[in-house]
Amino acid sequence: MMNRKIEVWYLYHSGFAVNVGNNFLIFDYYSDKSEDNKRSLSLGVIEPSEIKNKEVFVFSSHRHPDHFNPVILSWKEQIPNIHYYLSYDIPKKYHREWTSILKHNDTYQDRNLSIKTFKSTDEGIAFLINIDSISIYHAGDLNWWHWDEEPKSWNNNMAALYKREVALIKNDPIDIAFLTADPRLENAELLGMEWFLNEVDVKIAFPMHFGNDYSIMDRIKSKADSNSVFKKVKTISKRGECFNITL
Repeated sequence: MMNRKIEVWYLYHSGFAVNVGNNFLIFDYYSDKSEDNKRSLSLGVIEPSEIKNKEVFVFSSHRHPDHFNPVILSWKEQIPNIHYYLSYDIPKKYHREWTSILKHNDTYQDRNLSIKTFKSTDEGIAFLINIDSISIYHAGDLNWWHWDEEPKSWNNNMAALYKREVALIKNDPIDIAFLTADPRLENAELLGMEWFLNEVDVKIAFPMHFGNDYSIMDRIKSKADSNSVFKKVKTISKRGECFNITL
């Protein structure tokens, strides 16, 4: 389907919101305060009243506090049509009768979306969602983690685990992918993103998991000079930034 108008908001760290028609998807939301304590999408904060007329789908990839904030459960009081998809490792005290608990390497069909899950190389799961003929991938913490202080055997095993999961994804073309680009990994900060973009058919990608270190955006731009797949990556300049995409 051509000429679909989609809006993507960068919320913070690995948090994003995607608007597809009347469907509104929220991923790995955790920072619930803006710098001036105001609430709006344009500041990277979910204000339920802004999206109460949407069909809202909320995804949390794992239990780490920089990916999951229990405040998301309170939105149900203000948004009539809201649905939750939580990774199996999120503590049971946050499970509700209206939350769907997802395990890795499985397929789910719910309402007007389908979900494939993949095993993270850290905690929890990654999501591949098809909604309204648009495919959206959110990696969570599924990444090629490479730490110089770890033994070679650990890093080699991580590489193998990551490549195994990406091999399961590569047969599914993806319209929008949210991929880890973590400056703490130093020279390996773009290793996972580069492998993914070379292996998987992705139209548009967004970096995530960089916190407040926007310096990685310049390095992504530089990388595009030597590897054209990085031309697919949208660089982010601030929290709350909105990208208007046509697919």
